[in-house]
This record gives sequence, structure tokens and C-alpha cells, in this order.
Amino acid sequence: MSAIIEISVPDELVRAIGATPSDLPRRVFEALVSEAYRSGRITHAQVSHMLALDRWQADAFLKEAKAFRACESEELAGDMAALRSFSSQ
Repeated sequence: MSAIIEISVPDELVRAIGATPSDLPRRVFEALVSEAYRSGRITHAQVSHMLALDRWQADAFLKEAKAFRACESEELAGDMAALRSFSSQ
């Protein structure tokens, strides 16, 4: 089941984001997907599935959308610290 929503977007905003009216449904959907990922509500695999992208395309999409999770950054910092401690031994 899918939700269908209608919104009115001023032409000024459409122009400001560099879109055309026909682009808007996909652009809005991508924004919702990237925000759901950023907030931890969906996984990377779900992003790939919802947008019909392979893993690498999903990575590129999330990077372009700046959809990073805070916990991922913290995990990366922890992993880097652990690697540094191993290399200094």
C-alpha cells in the first residue's frame, strides 16, 4: 500500500530548487527517504530498495543528500581510534 499526497508548491520554490513540476514527485520522495535514513527510521538497504538503486548508487545518493547518521560518525571515530591503537602496538 502506498500513501498518495497532494501539495501545492509555489512556482518560486520550484525555480529556487532548480526543478520542474514534473520533477517534484521524485524530488519530494527522495527528500523523505533521505530524512528517514538520516533519522534512523530506515536502513541503507531500504533506501536502495525504495529508490531502486544498487548499493553504490544508494551510497552516492545518501552522500549527495548529506544524509549521515550521527551514530555512524561516532562508530567511525571509535573504529579509527581502535585501528590507531593497533597500529601503535
